[in-house]
Amino acid sequence: MPKVIAVTSEKGGVGKSTLAVHLAGALAERGLHVLLVDEDGRVGSSVRWAARAREHGRDLGFPVLEPGDLKPRKLADLDAVIVDTEGRPKRKEIRALADRADIILVPSGPSLLELDATRELLDFLDRDANASRKTRVVLTRVPPVGNAGDDAREDLRDGGATVCNTLVRLYAAYQKAAEVGGLARDVRDPRAGAAWADIMSLSREVL
Repeated sequence: MPKVIAVTSEKGGVGKSTLAVHLAGALAERGLHVLLVDEDGRVGSSVRWAARAREHGRDLGFPVLEPGDLKPRKLADLDAVIVDTEGRPKRKEIRALADRADIILVPSGPSLLELDATRELLDFLDRDANASRKTRVVLTRVPPVGNAGDDAREDLRDGGATVCNTLVRLYAAYQKAAEVGGLARDVRDPRAGAAWADIMSLSREVL
């Protein structure tokens, strides 16, 4: 069976769907067979992203499905399934992720408010040893200049959290990619290469 990697957060604006789409793209570029499942039926950011890709004649390199379209036979030859969870899910739904995911990625920005929200979620997940063991924080929307990302990463680690080494820095290439249904590597932007390098680095940490 494929590795199931769930991307979830209780806070909006941390780049959850952007991370899910780009992580799937990075794994696919590495030659892995990947599927992205969009469980956010209210917003459907990943499904909309894939629709924009088709409108612009792009191929993301992996399929994006809604849960109702997922069939067991589609999982047989996959290496990884990325799950873009519901935006601001209920805590019982977050805890249930531990029963069906191998890795739970929690994106967080480096600001104090974002880190406080992340710590609250981690404290909740720590009550379940299985969930705690599978959870990793990914620092996203990190300013490319300065030490905010490094400081946030070490602060979280000092508190006992498992945090990915890779910092996903805040580049306009991600927004441009969302607008055309592509990936950061596909857009014309001077920082597109740096943005994609962050994602590729993260993909190697995760799988």
